[in-house]
Amino acid sequence: MSQKDHSVLAVAIRAKVPLNHTCGGNATCGTCRVLVVKGLEKLPPRNELEQEMAEDRGFQPFERLACQIEPVDGLTVEIPLSDD
Repeated sequence: MSQKDHSVLAVAIRAKVPLNHTCGGNATCGTCRVLVVKGLEKLPPRNELEQEMAEDRGFQPFERLACQIEPVDGLTVEIPLSDD
């Protein structure tokens, strides 16, 4: 598997889940934001790119970028209904 295959976004794309993504998984657009419903404690802290986006957009701790998190056992995410 390539490095790009190790993101929640890559898994969603392969599974044909309609998850917005306009920057190609580079953490610059924020459109792949997901809500972590279960398993947040299993994820590492945000990397520098994701942290910058989170601060800029006022994300809550459970809001993460699908392109920057890895699919781990026990992780459940939801796609927000809107961008509010």
